[in-house]
Amino acid sequence: MLGKIFGAGLGWILGGGPIGAIIGLAIGSALDKGGSSVFGADKNDQKGKQRTQRGDFSAALIVVSAAVMKADGKILKSELDFVKKYFLKNFGEEVAREKIKVLGEVLKQEIPIDEVTRQIRYHMRIAEKRLLLQYIFGIAVSDGEIHQSELRMIERISNGIGISQLEFRSIQAMFTQQYNKYRQRYGGDYYQQQRQKKQSGPSLSTCYKILGVDPSISDTDLKKSYRKLAIKHHPDKVAHLGEDHVQVAEDKFQKIQEAYDEIKEKRGLN
Repeated sequence: MLGKIFGAGLGWILGGGPIGAIIGLAIGSALDKGGSSVFGADKNDQKGKQRTQRGDFSAALIVVSAAVMKADGKILKSELDFVKKYFLKNFGEEVAREKIKVLGEVLKQEIPIDEVTRQIRYHMRIAEKRLLLQYIFGIAVSDGEIHQSELRMIERISNGIGISQLEFRSIQAMFTQQYNKYRQRYGGDYYQQQRQKKQSGPSLSTCYKILGVDPSISDTDLKKSYRKLAIKHHPDKVAHLGEDHVQVAEDKFQKIQEAYDEIKEKRGLN
């Protein structure tokens, strides 16, 4: 309980407004459970103002994630997987894990979405607002379709943060076009096929080979090996070489992550 009280106050200090209060309460709940706060501590942070800005943006991502995920009355594993991969790619494994814990606590709260979007409208740059909108569309389509309740929530968020209807429709069309293009080219449901691919994915022995380790490796050494590979093949390392190199790196990075997730699940690791 003390953690929740402390966290709520901390939220107002760090971010202010409804977002700060929501995140603060979630951090407090995590502290009560023995967790830790990582806002303002991701791998790309610099000092001072830049760290605060990145913390504020990730806090906003978490809150709107929860709003969209709860919009259709059910929280799906595909949505959580999408968020996990996004955070992993942008914040690194340790910070991503802590942010997911905070998201879990935020999902238990009622989100005053109009107050949240009003805060974003006046304190976030337009480029970040566009990224946020694309991100929540990604959450919505992660299960293979956009439900009307999710679309209404996304449009409500878009209007609230000050995105024009023209730009909203443009971003919506981009996701719809991407989804339809795959269906026309390959047939069937892209996201369903991806889920089936994952379900029938590489064998456990192949997963160990992808990570370059022996199945007898200890849990501690497994985590160390995974981290080294994740750092080595992170897409950011080849961003200066162009989109083709980034795509190759992203594919490799995803295979590494999927292999590690499969091994963790079989070993019962968190």
